[in-house]
Amino acid sequence: MARLRTLLVAGAVTALTVAVIPVPSAALAVPSQLECGDVITTDVKLASDLTNCPNNGIVVEADDIALDLNGHTVGGDGTPFASCPDGAFCDVGIDNSAGHSGVTIKGGTVRGFDVGALALGAGVNRIQKLTLVDNASFGVIVGNSSDTKIDHNSTHGGISGILMFDSHDNRLEQNTVSGAHGYAIPVFGSHHNRLEQNSMDGNDHGILLDTCDDNDVKANRVSHSGGSSIDIGHSKNNRVVANVLTDNGDGVILSEAQHNLISDNSVTGTGLFGFPDTGGFGVILDGADDNVVQRNTVTGGRGPAIFVSSLDSPDTSDRNAISANVVNSKFTDGILIDGNATLTLLDHNTANGNGNDGIHANATGTTITGNTANDNHELGIEAVLGVVDGSGNKASGNGNPAQCLNVLCR
Repeated sequence: MARLRTLLVAGAVTALTVAVIPVPSAALAVPSQLECGDVITTDVKLASDLTNCPNNGIVVEADDIALDLNGHTVGGDGTPFASCPDGAFCDVGIDNSAGHSGVTIKGGTVRGFDVGALALGAGVNRIQKLTLVDNASFGVIVGNSSDTKIDHNSTHGGISGILMFDSHDNRLEQNTVSGAHGYAIPVFGSHHNRLEQNSMDGNDHGILLDTCDDNDVKANRVSHSGGSSIDIGHSKNNRVVANVLTDNGDGVILSEAQHNLISDNSVTGTGLFGFPDTGGFGVILDGADDNVVQRNTVTGGRGPAIFVSSLDSPDTSDRNAISANVVNSKFTDGILIDGNATLTLLDHNTANGNGNDGIHANATGTTITGNTANDNHELGIEAVLGVVDGSGNKASGNGNPAQCLNVLCR
């Protein structure tokens, strides 16, 4: 029976039907060249291109085998397969939907299908050094799988480059994604995975973790996204570390997410490129609790560099620590704390040269300790009555001669 997975991609709902596909009972012997739709049960190294496939390209039907495209192309006909039977997954370039483990797919181009490469219910697979272009929906899909490595692939076009769901202990490393009309790399319901050193340029959005816990998002590069760079929603205990986010609509978004670490990232130029409805936020916590935002450099954007808020979430943002960041917004506050946020700690941040205040805390109970706010257009630190002055704050050269309001600054 097919199972229906509804994915939220770039604000639109896309229905994805995932199922085990019936395959012929007779296995194909190892050929020097395959035909479209052939089943492989042993190692295969392509001798020439396999193109203009009306439905699936190559179907994997054995464990512990390798498919080496050998620099060749597996190509679809570029049109949807119109008569896909119920319970089948059609128009796939390299199809491991039957869940075979120990499978390696490598070394060529897959183009013109609905999905380039597919692994479902599989373990210890490797998908590497593929060029996946002009596939209508997804370059790679990994679902219900573990211990799989997806590395050194290049995808262009479609809804997303690499889609992963309900999968654990996988590694997505050194892939490039461009021209995706949704998220470059969306991940749903997946835990203990590593997304590291991937490069994304010119996509609608960058990385999405939705209902995902204990993942590492490290040293990725995201540039020229119309919307968010890294979007963490309804997720816990993830580590977003040492990513470089340049000229995107927004930077890091935490939506109703808890106990995540956002550390040592570089975020520049948000909101100066991208969709007109973006906020230009460097890092925004929206109904997010108990997160740590530390040692990030967030500069040159249109909106607040760091914003603790309840912008779209019905919940407040509570008990977040904003520590040792360097922030600068061209047009507004460096750090902005909305009035309904509770128990935020602002500790040893540097907020210089911002378009409005360096730090603006509208919430009582916010603790402001050891921050530096110089040469801002208005106040260095503006706080409402009821903030906790933790001492050690410094401010000079700000446009408002008071320098700070409701905290003592040296």
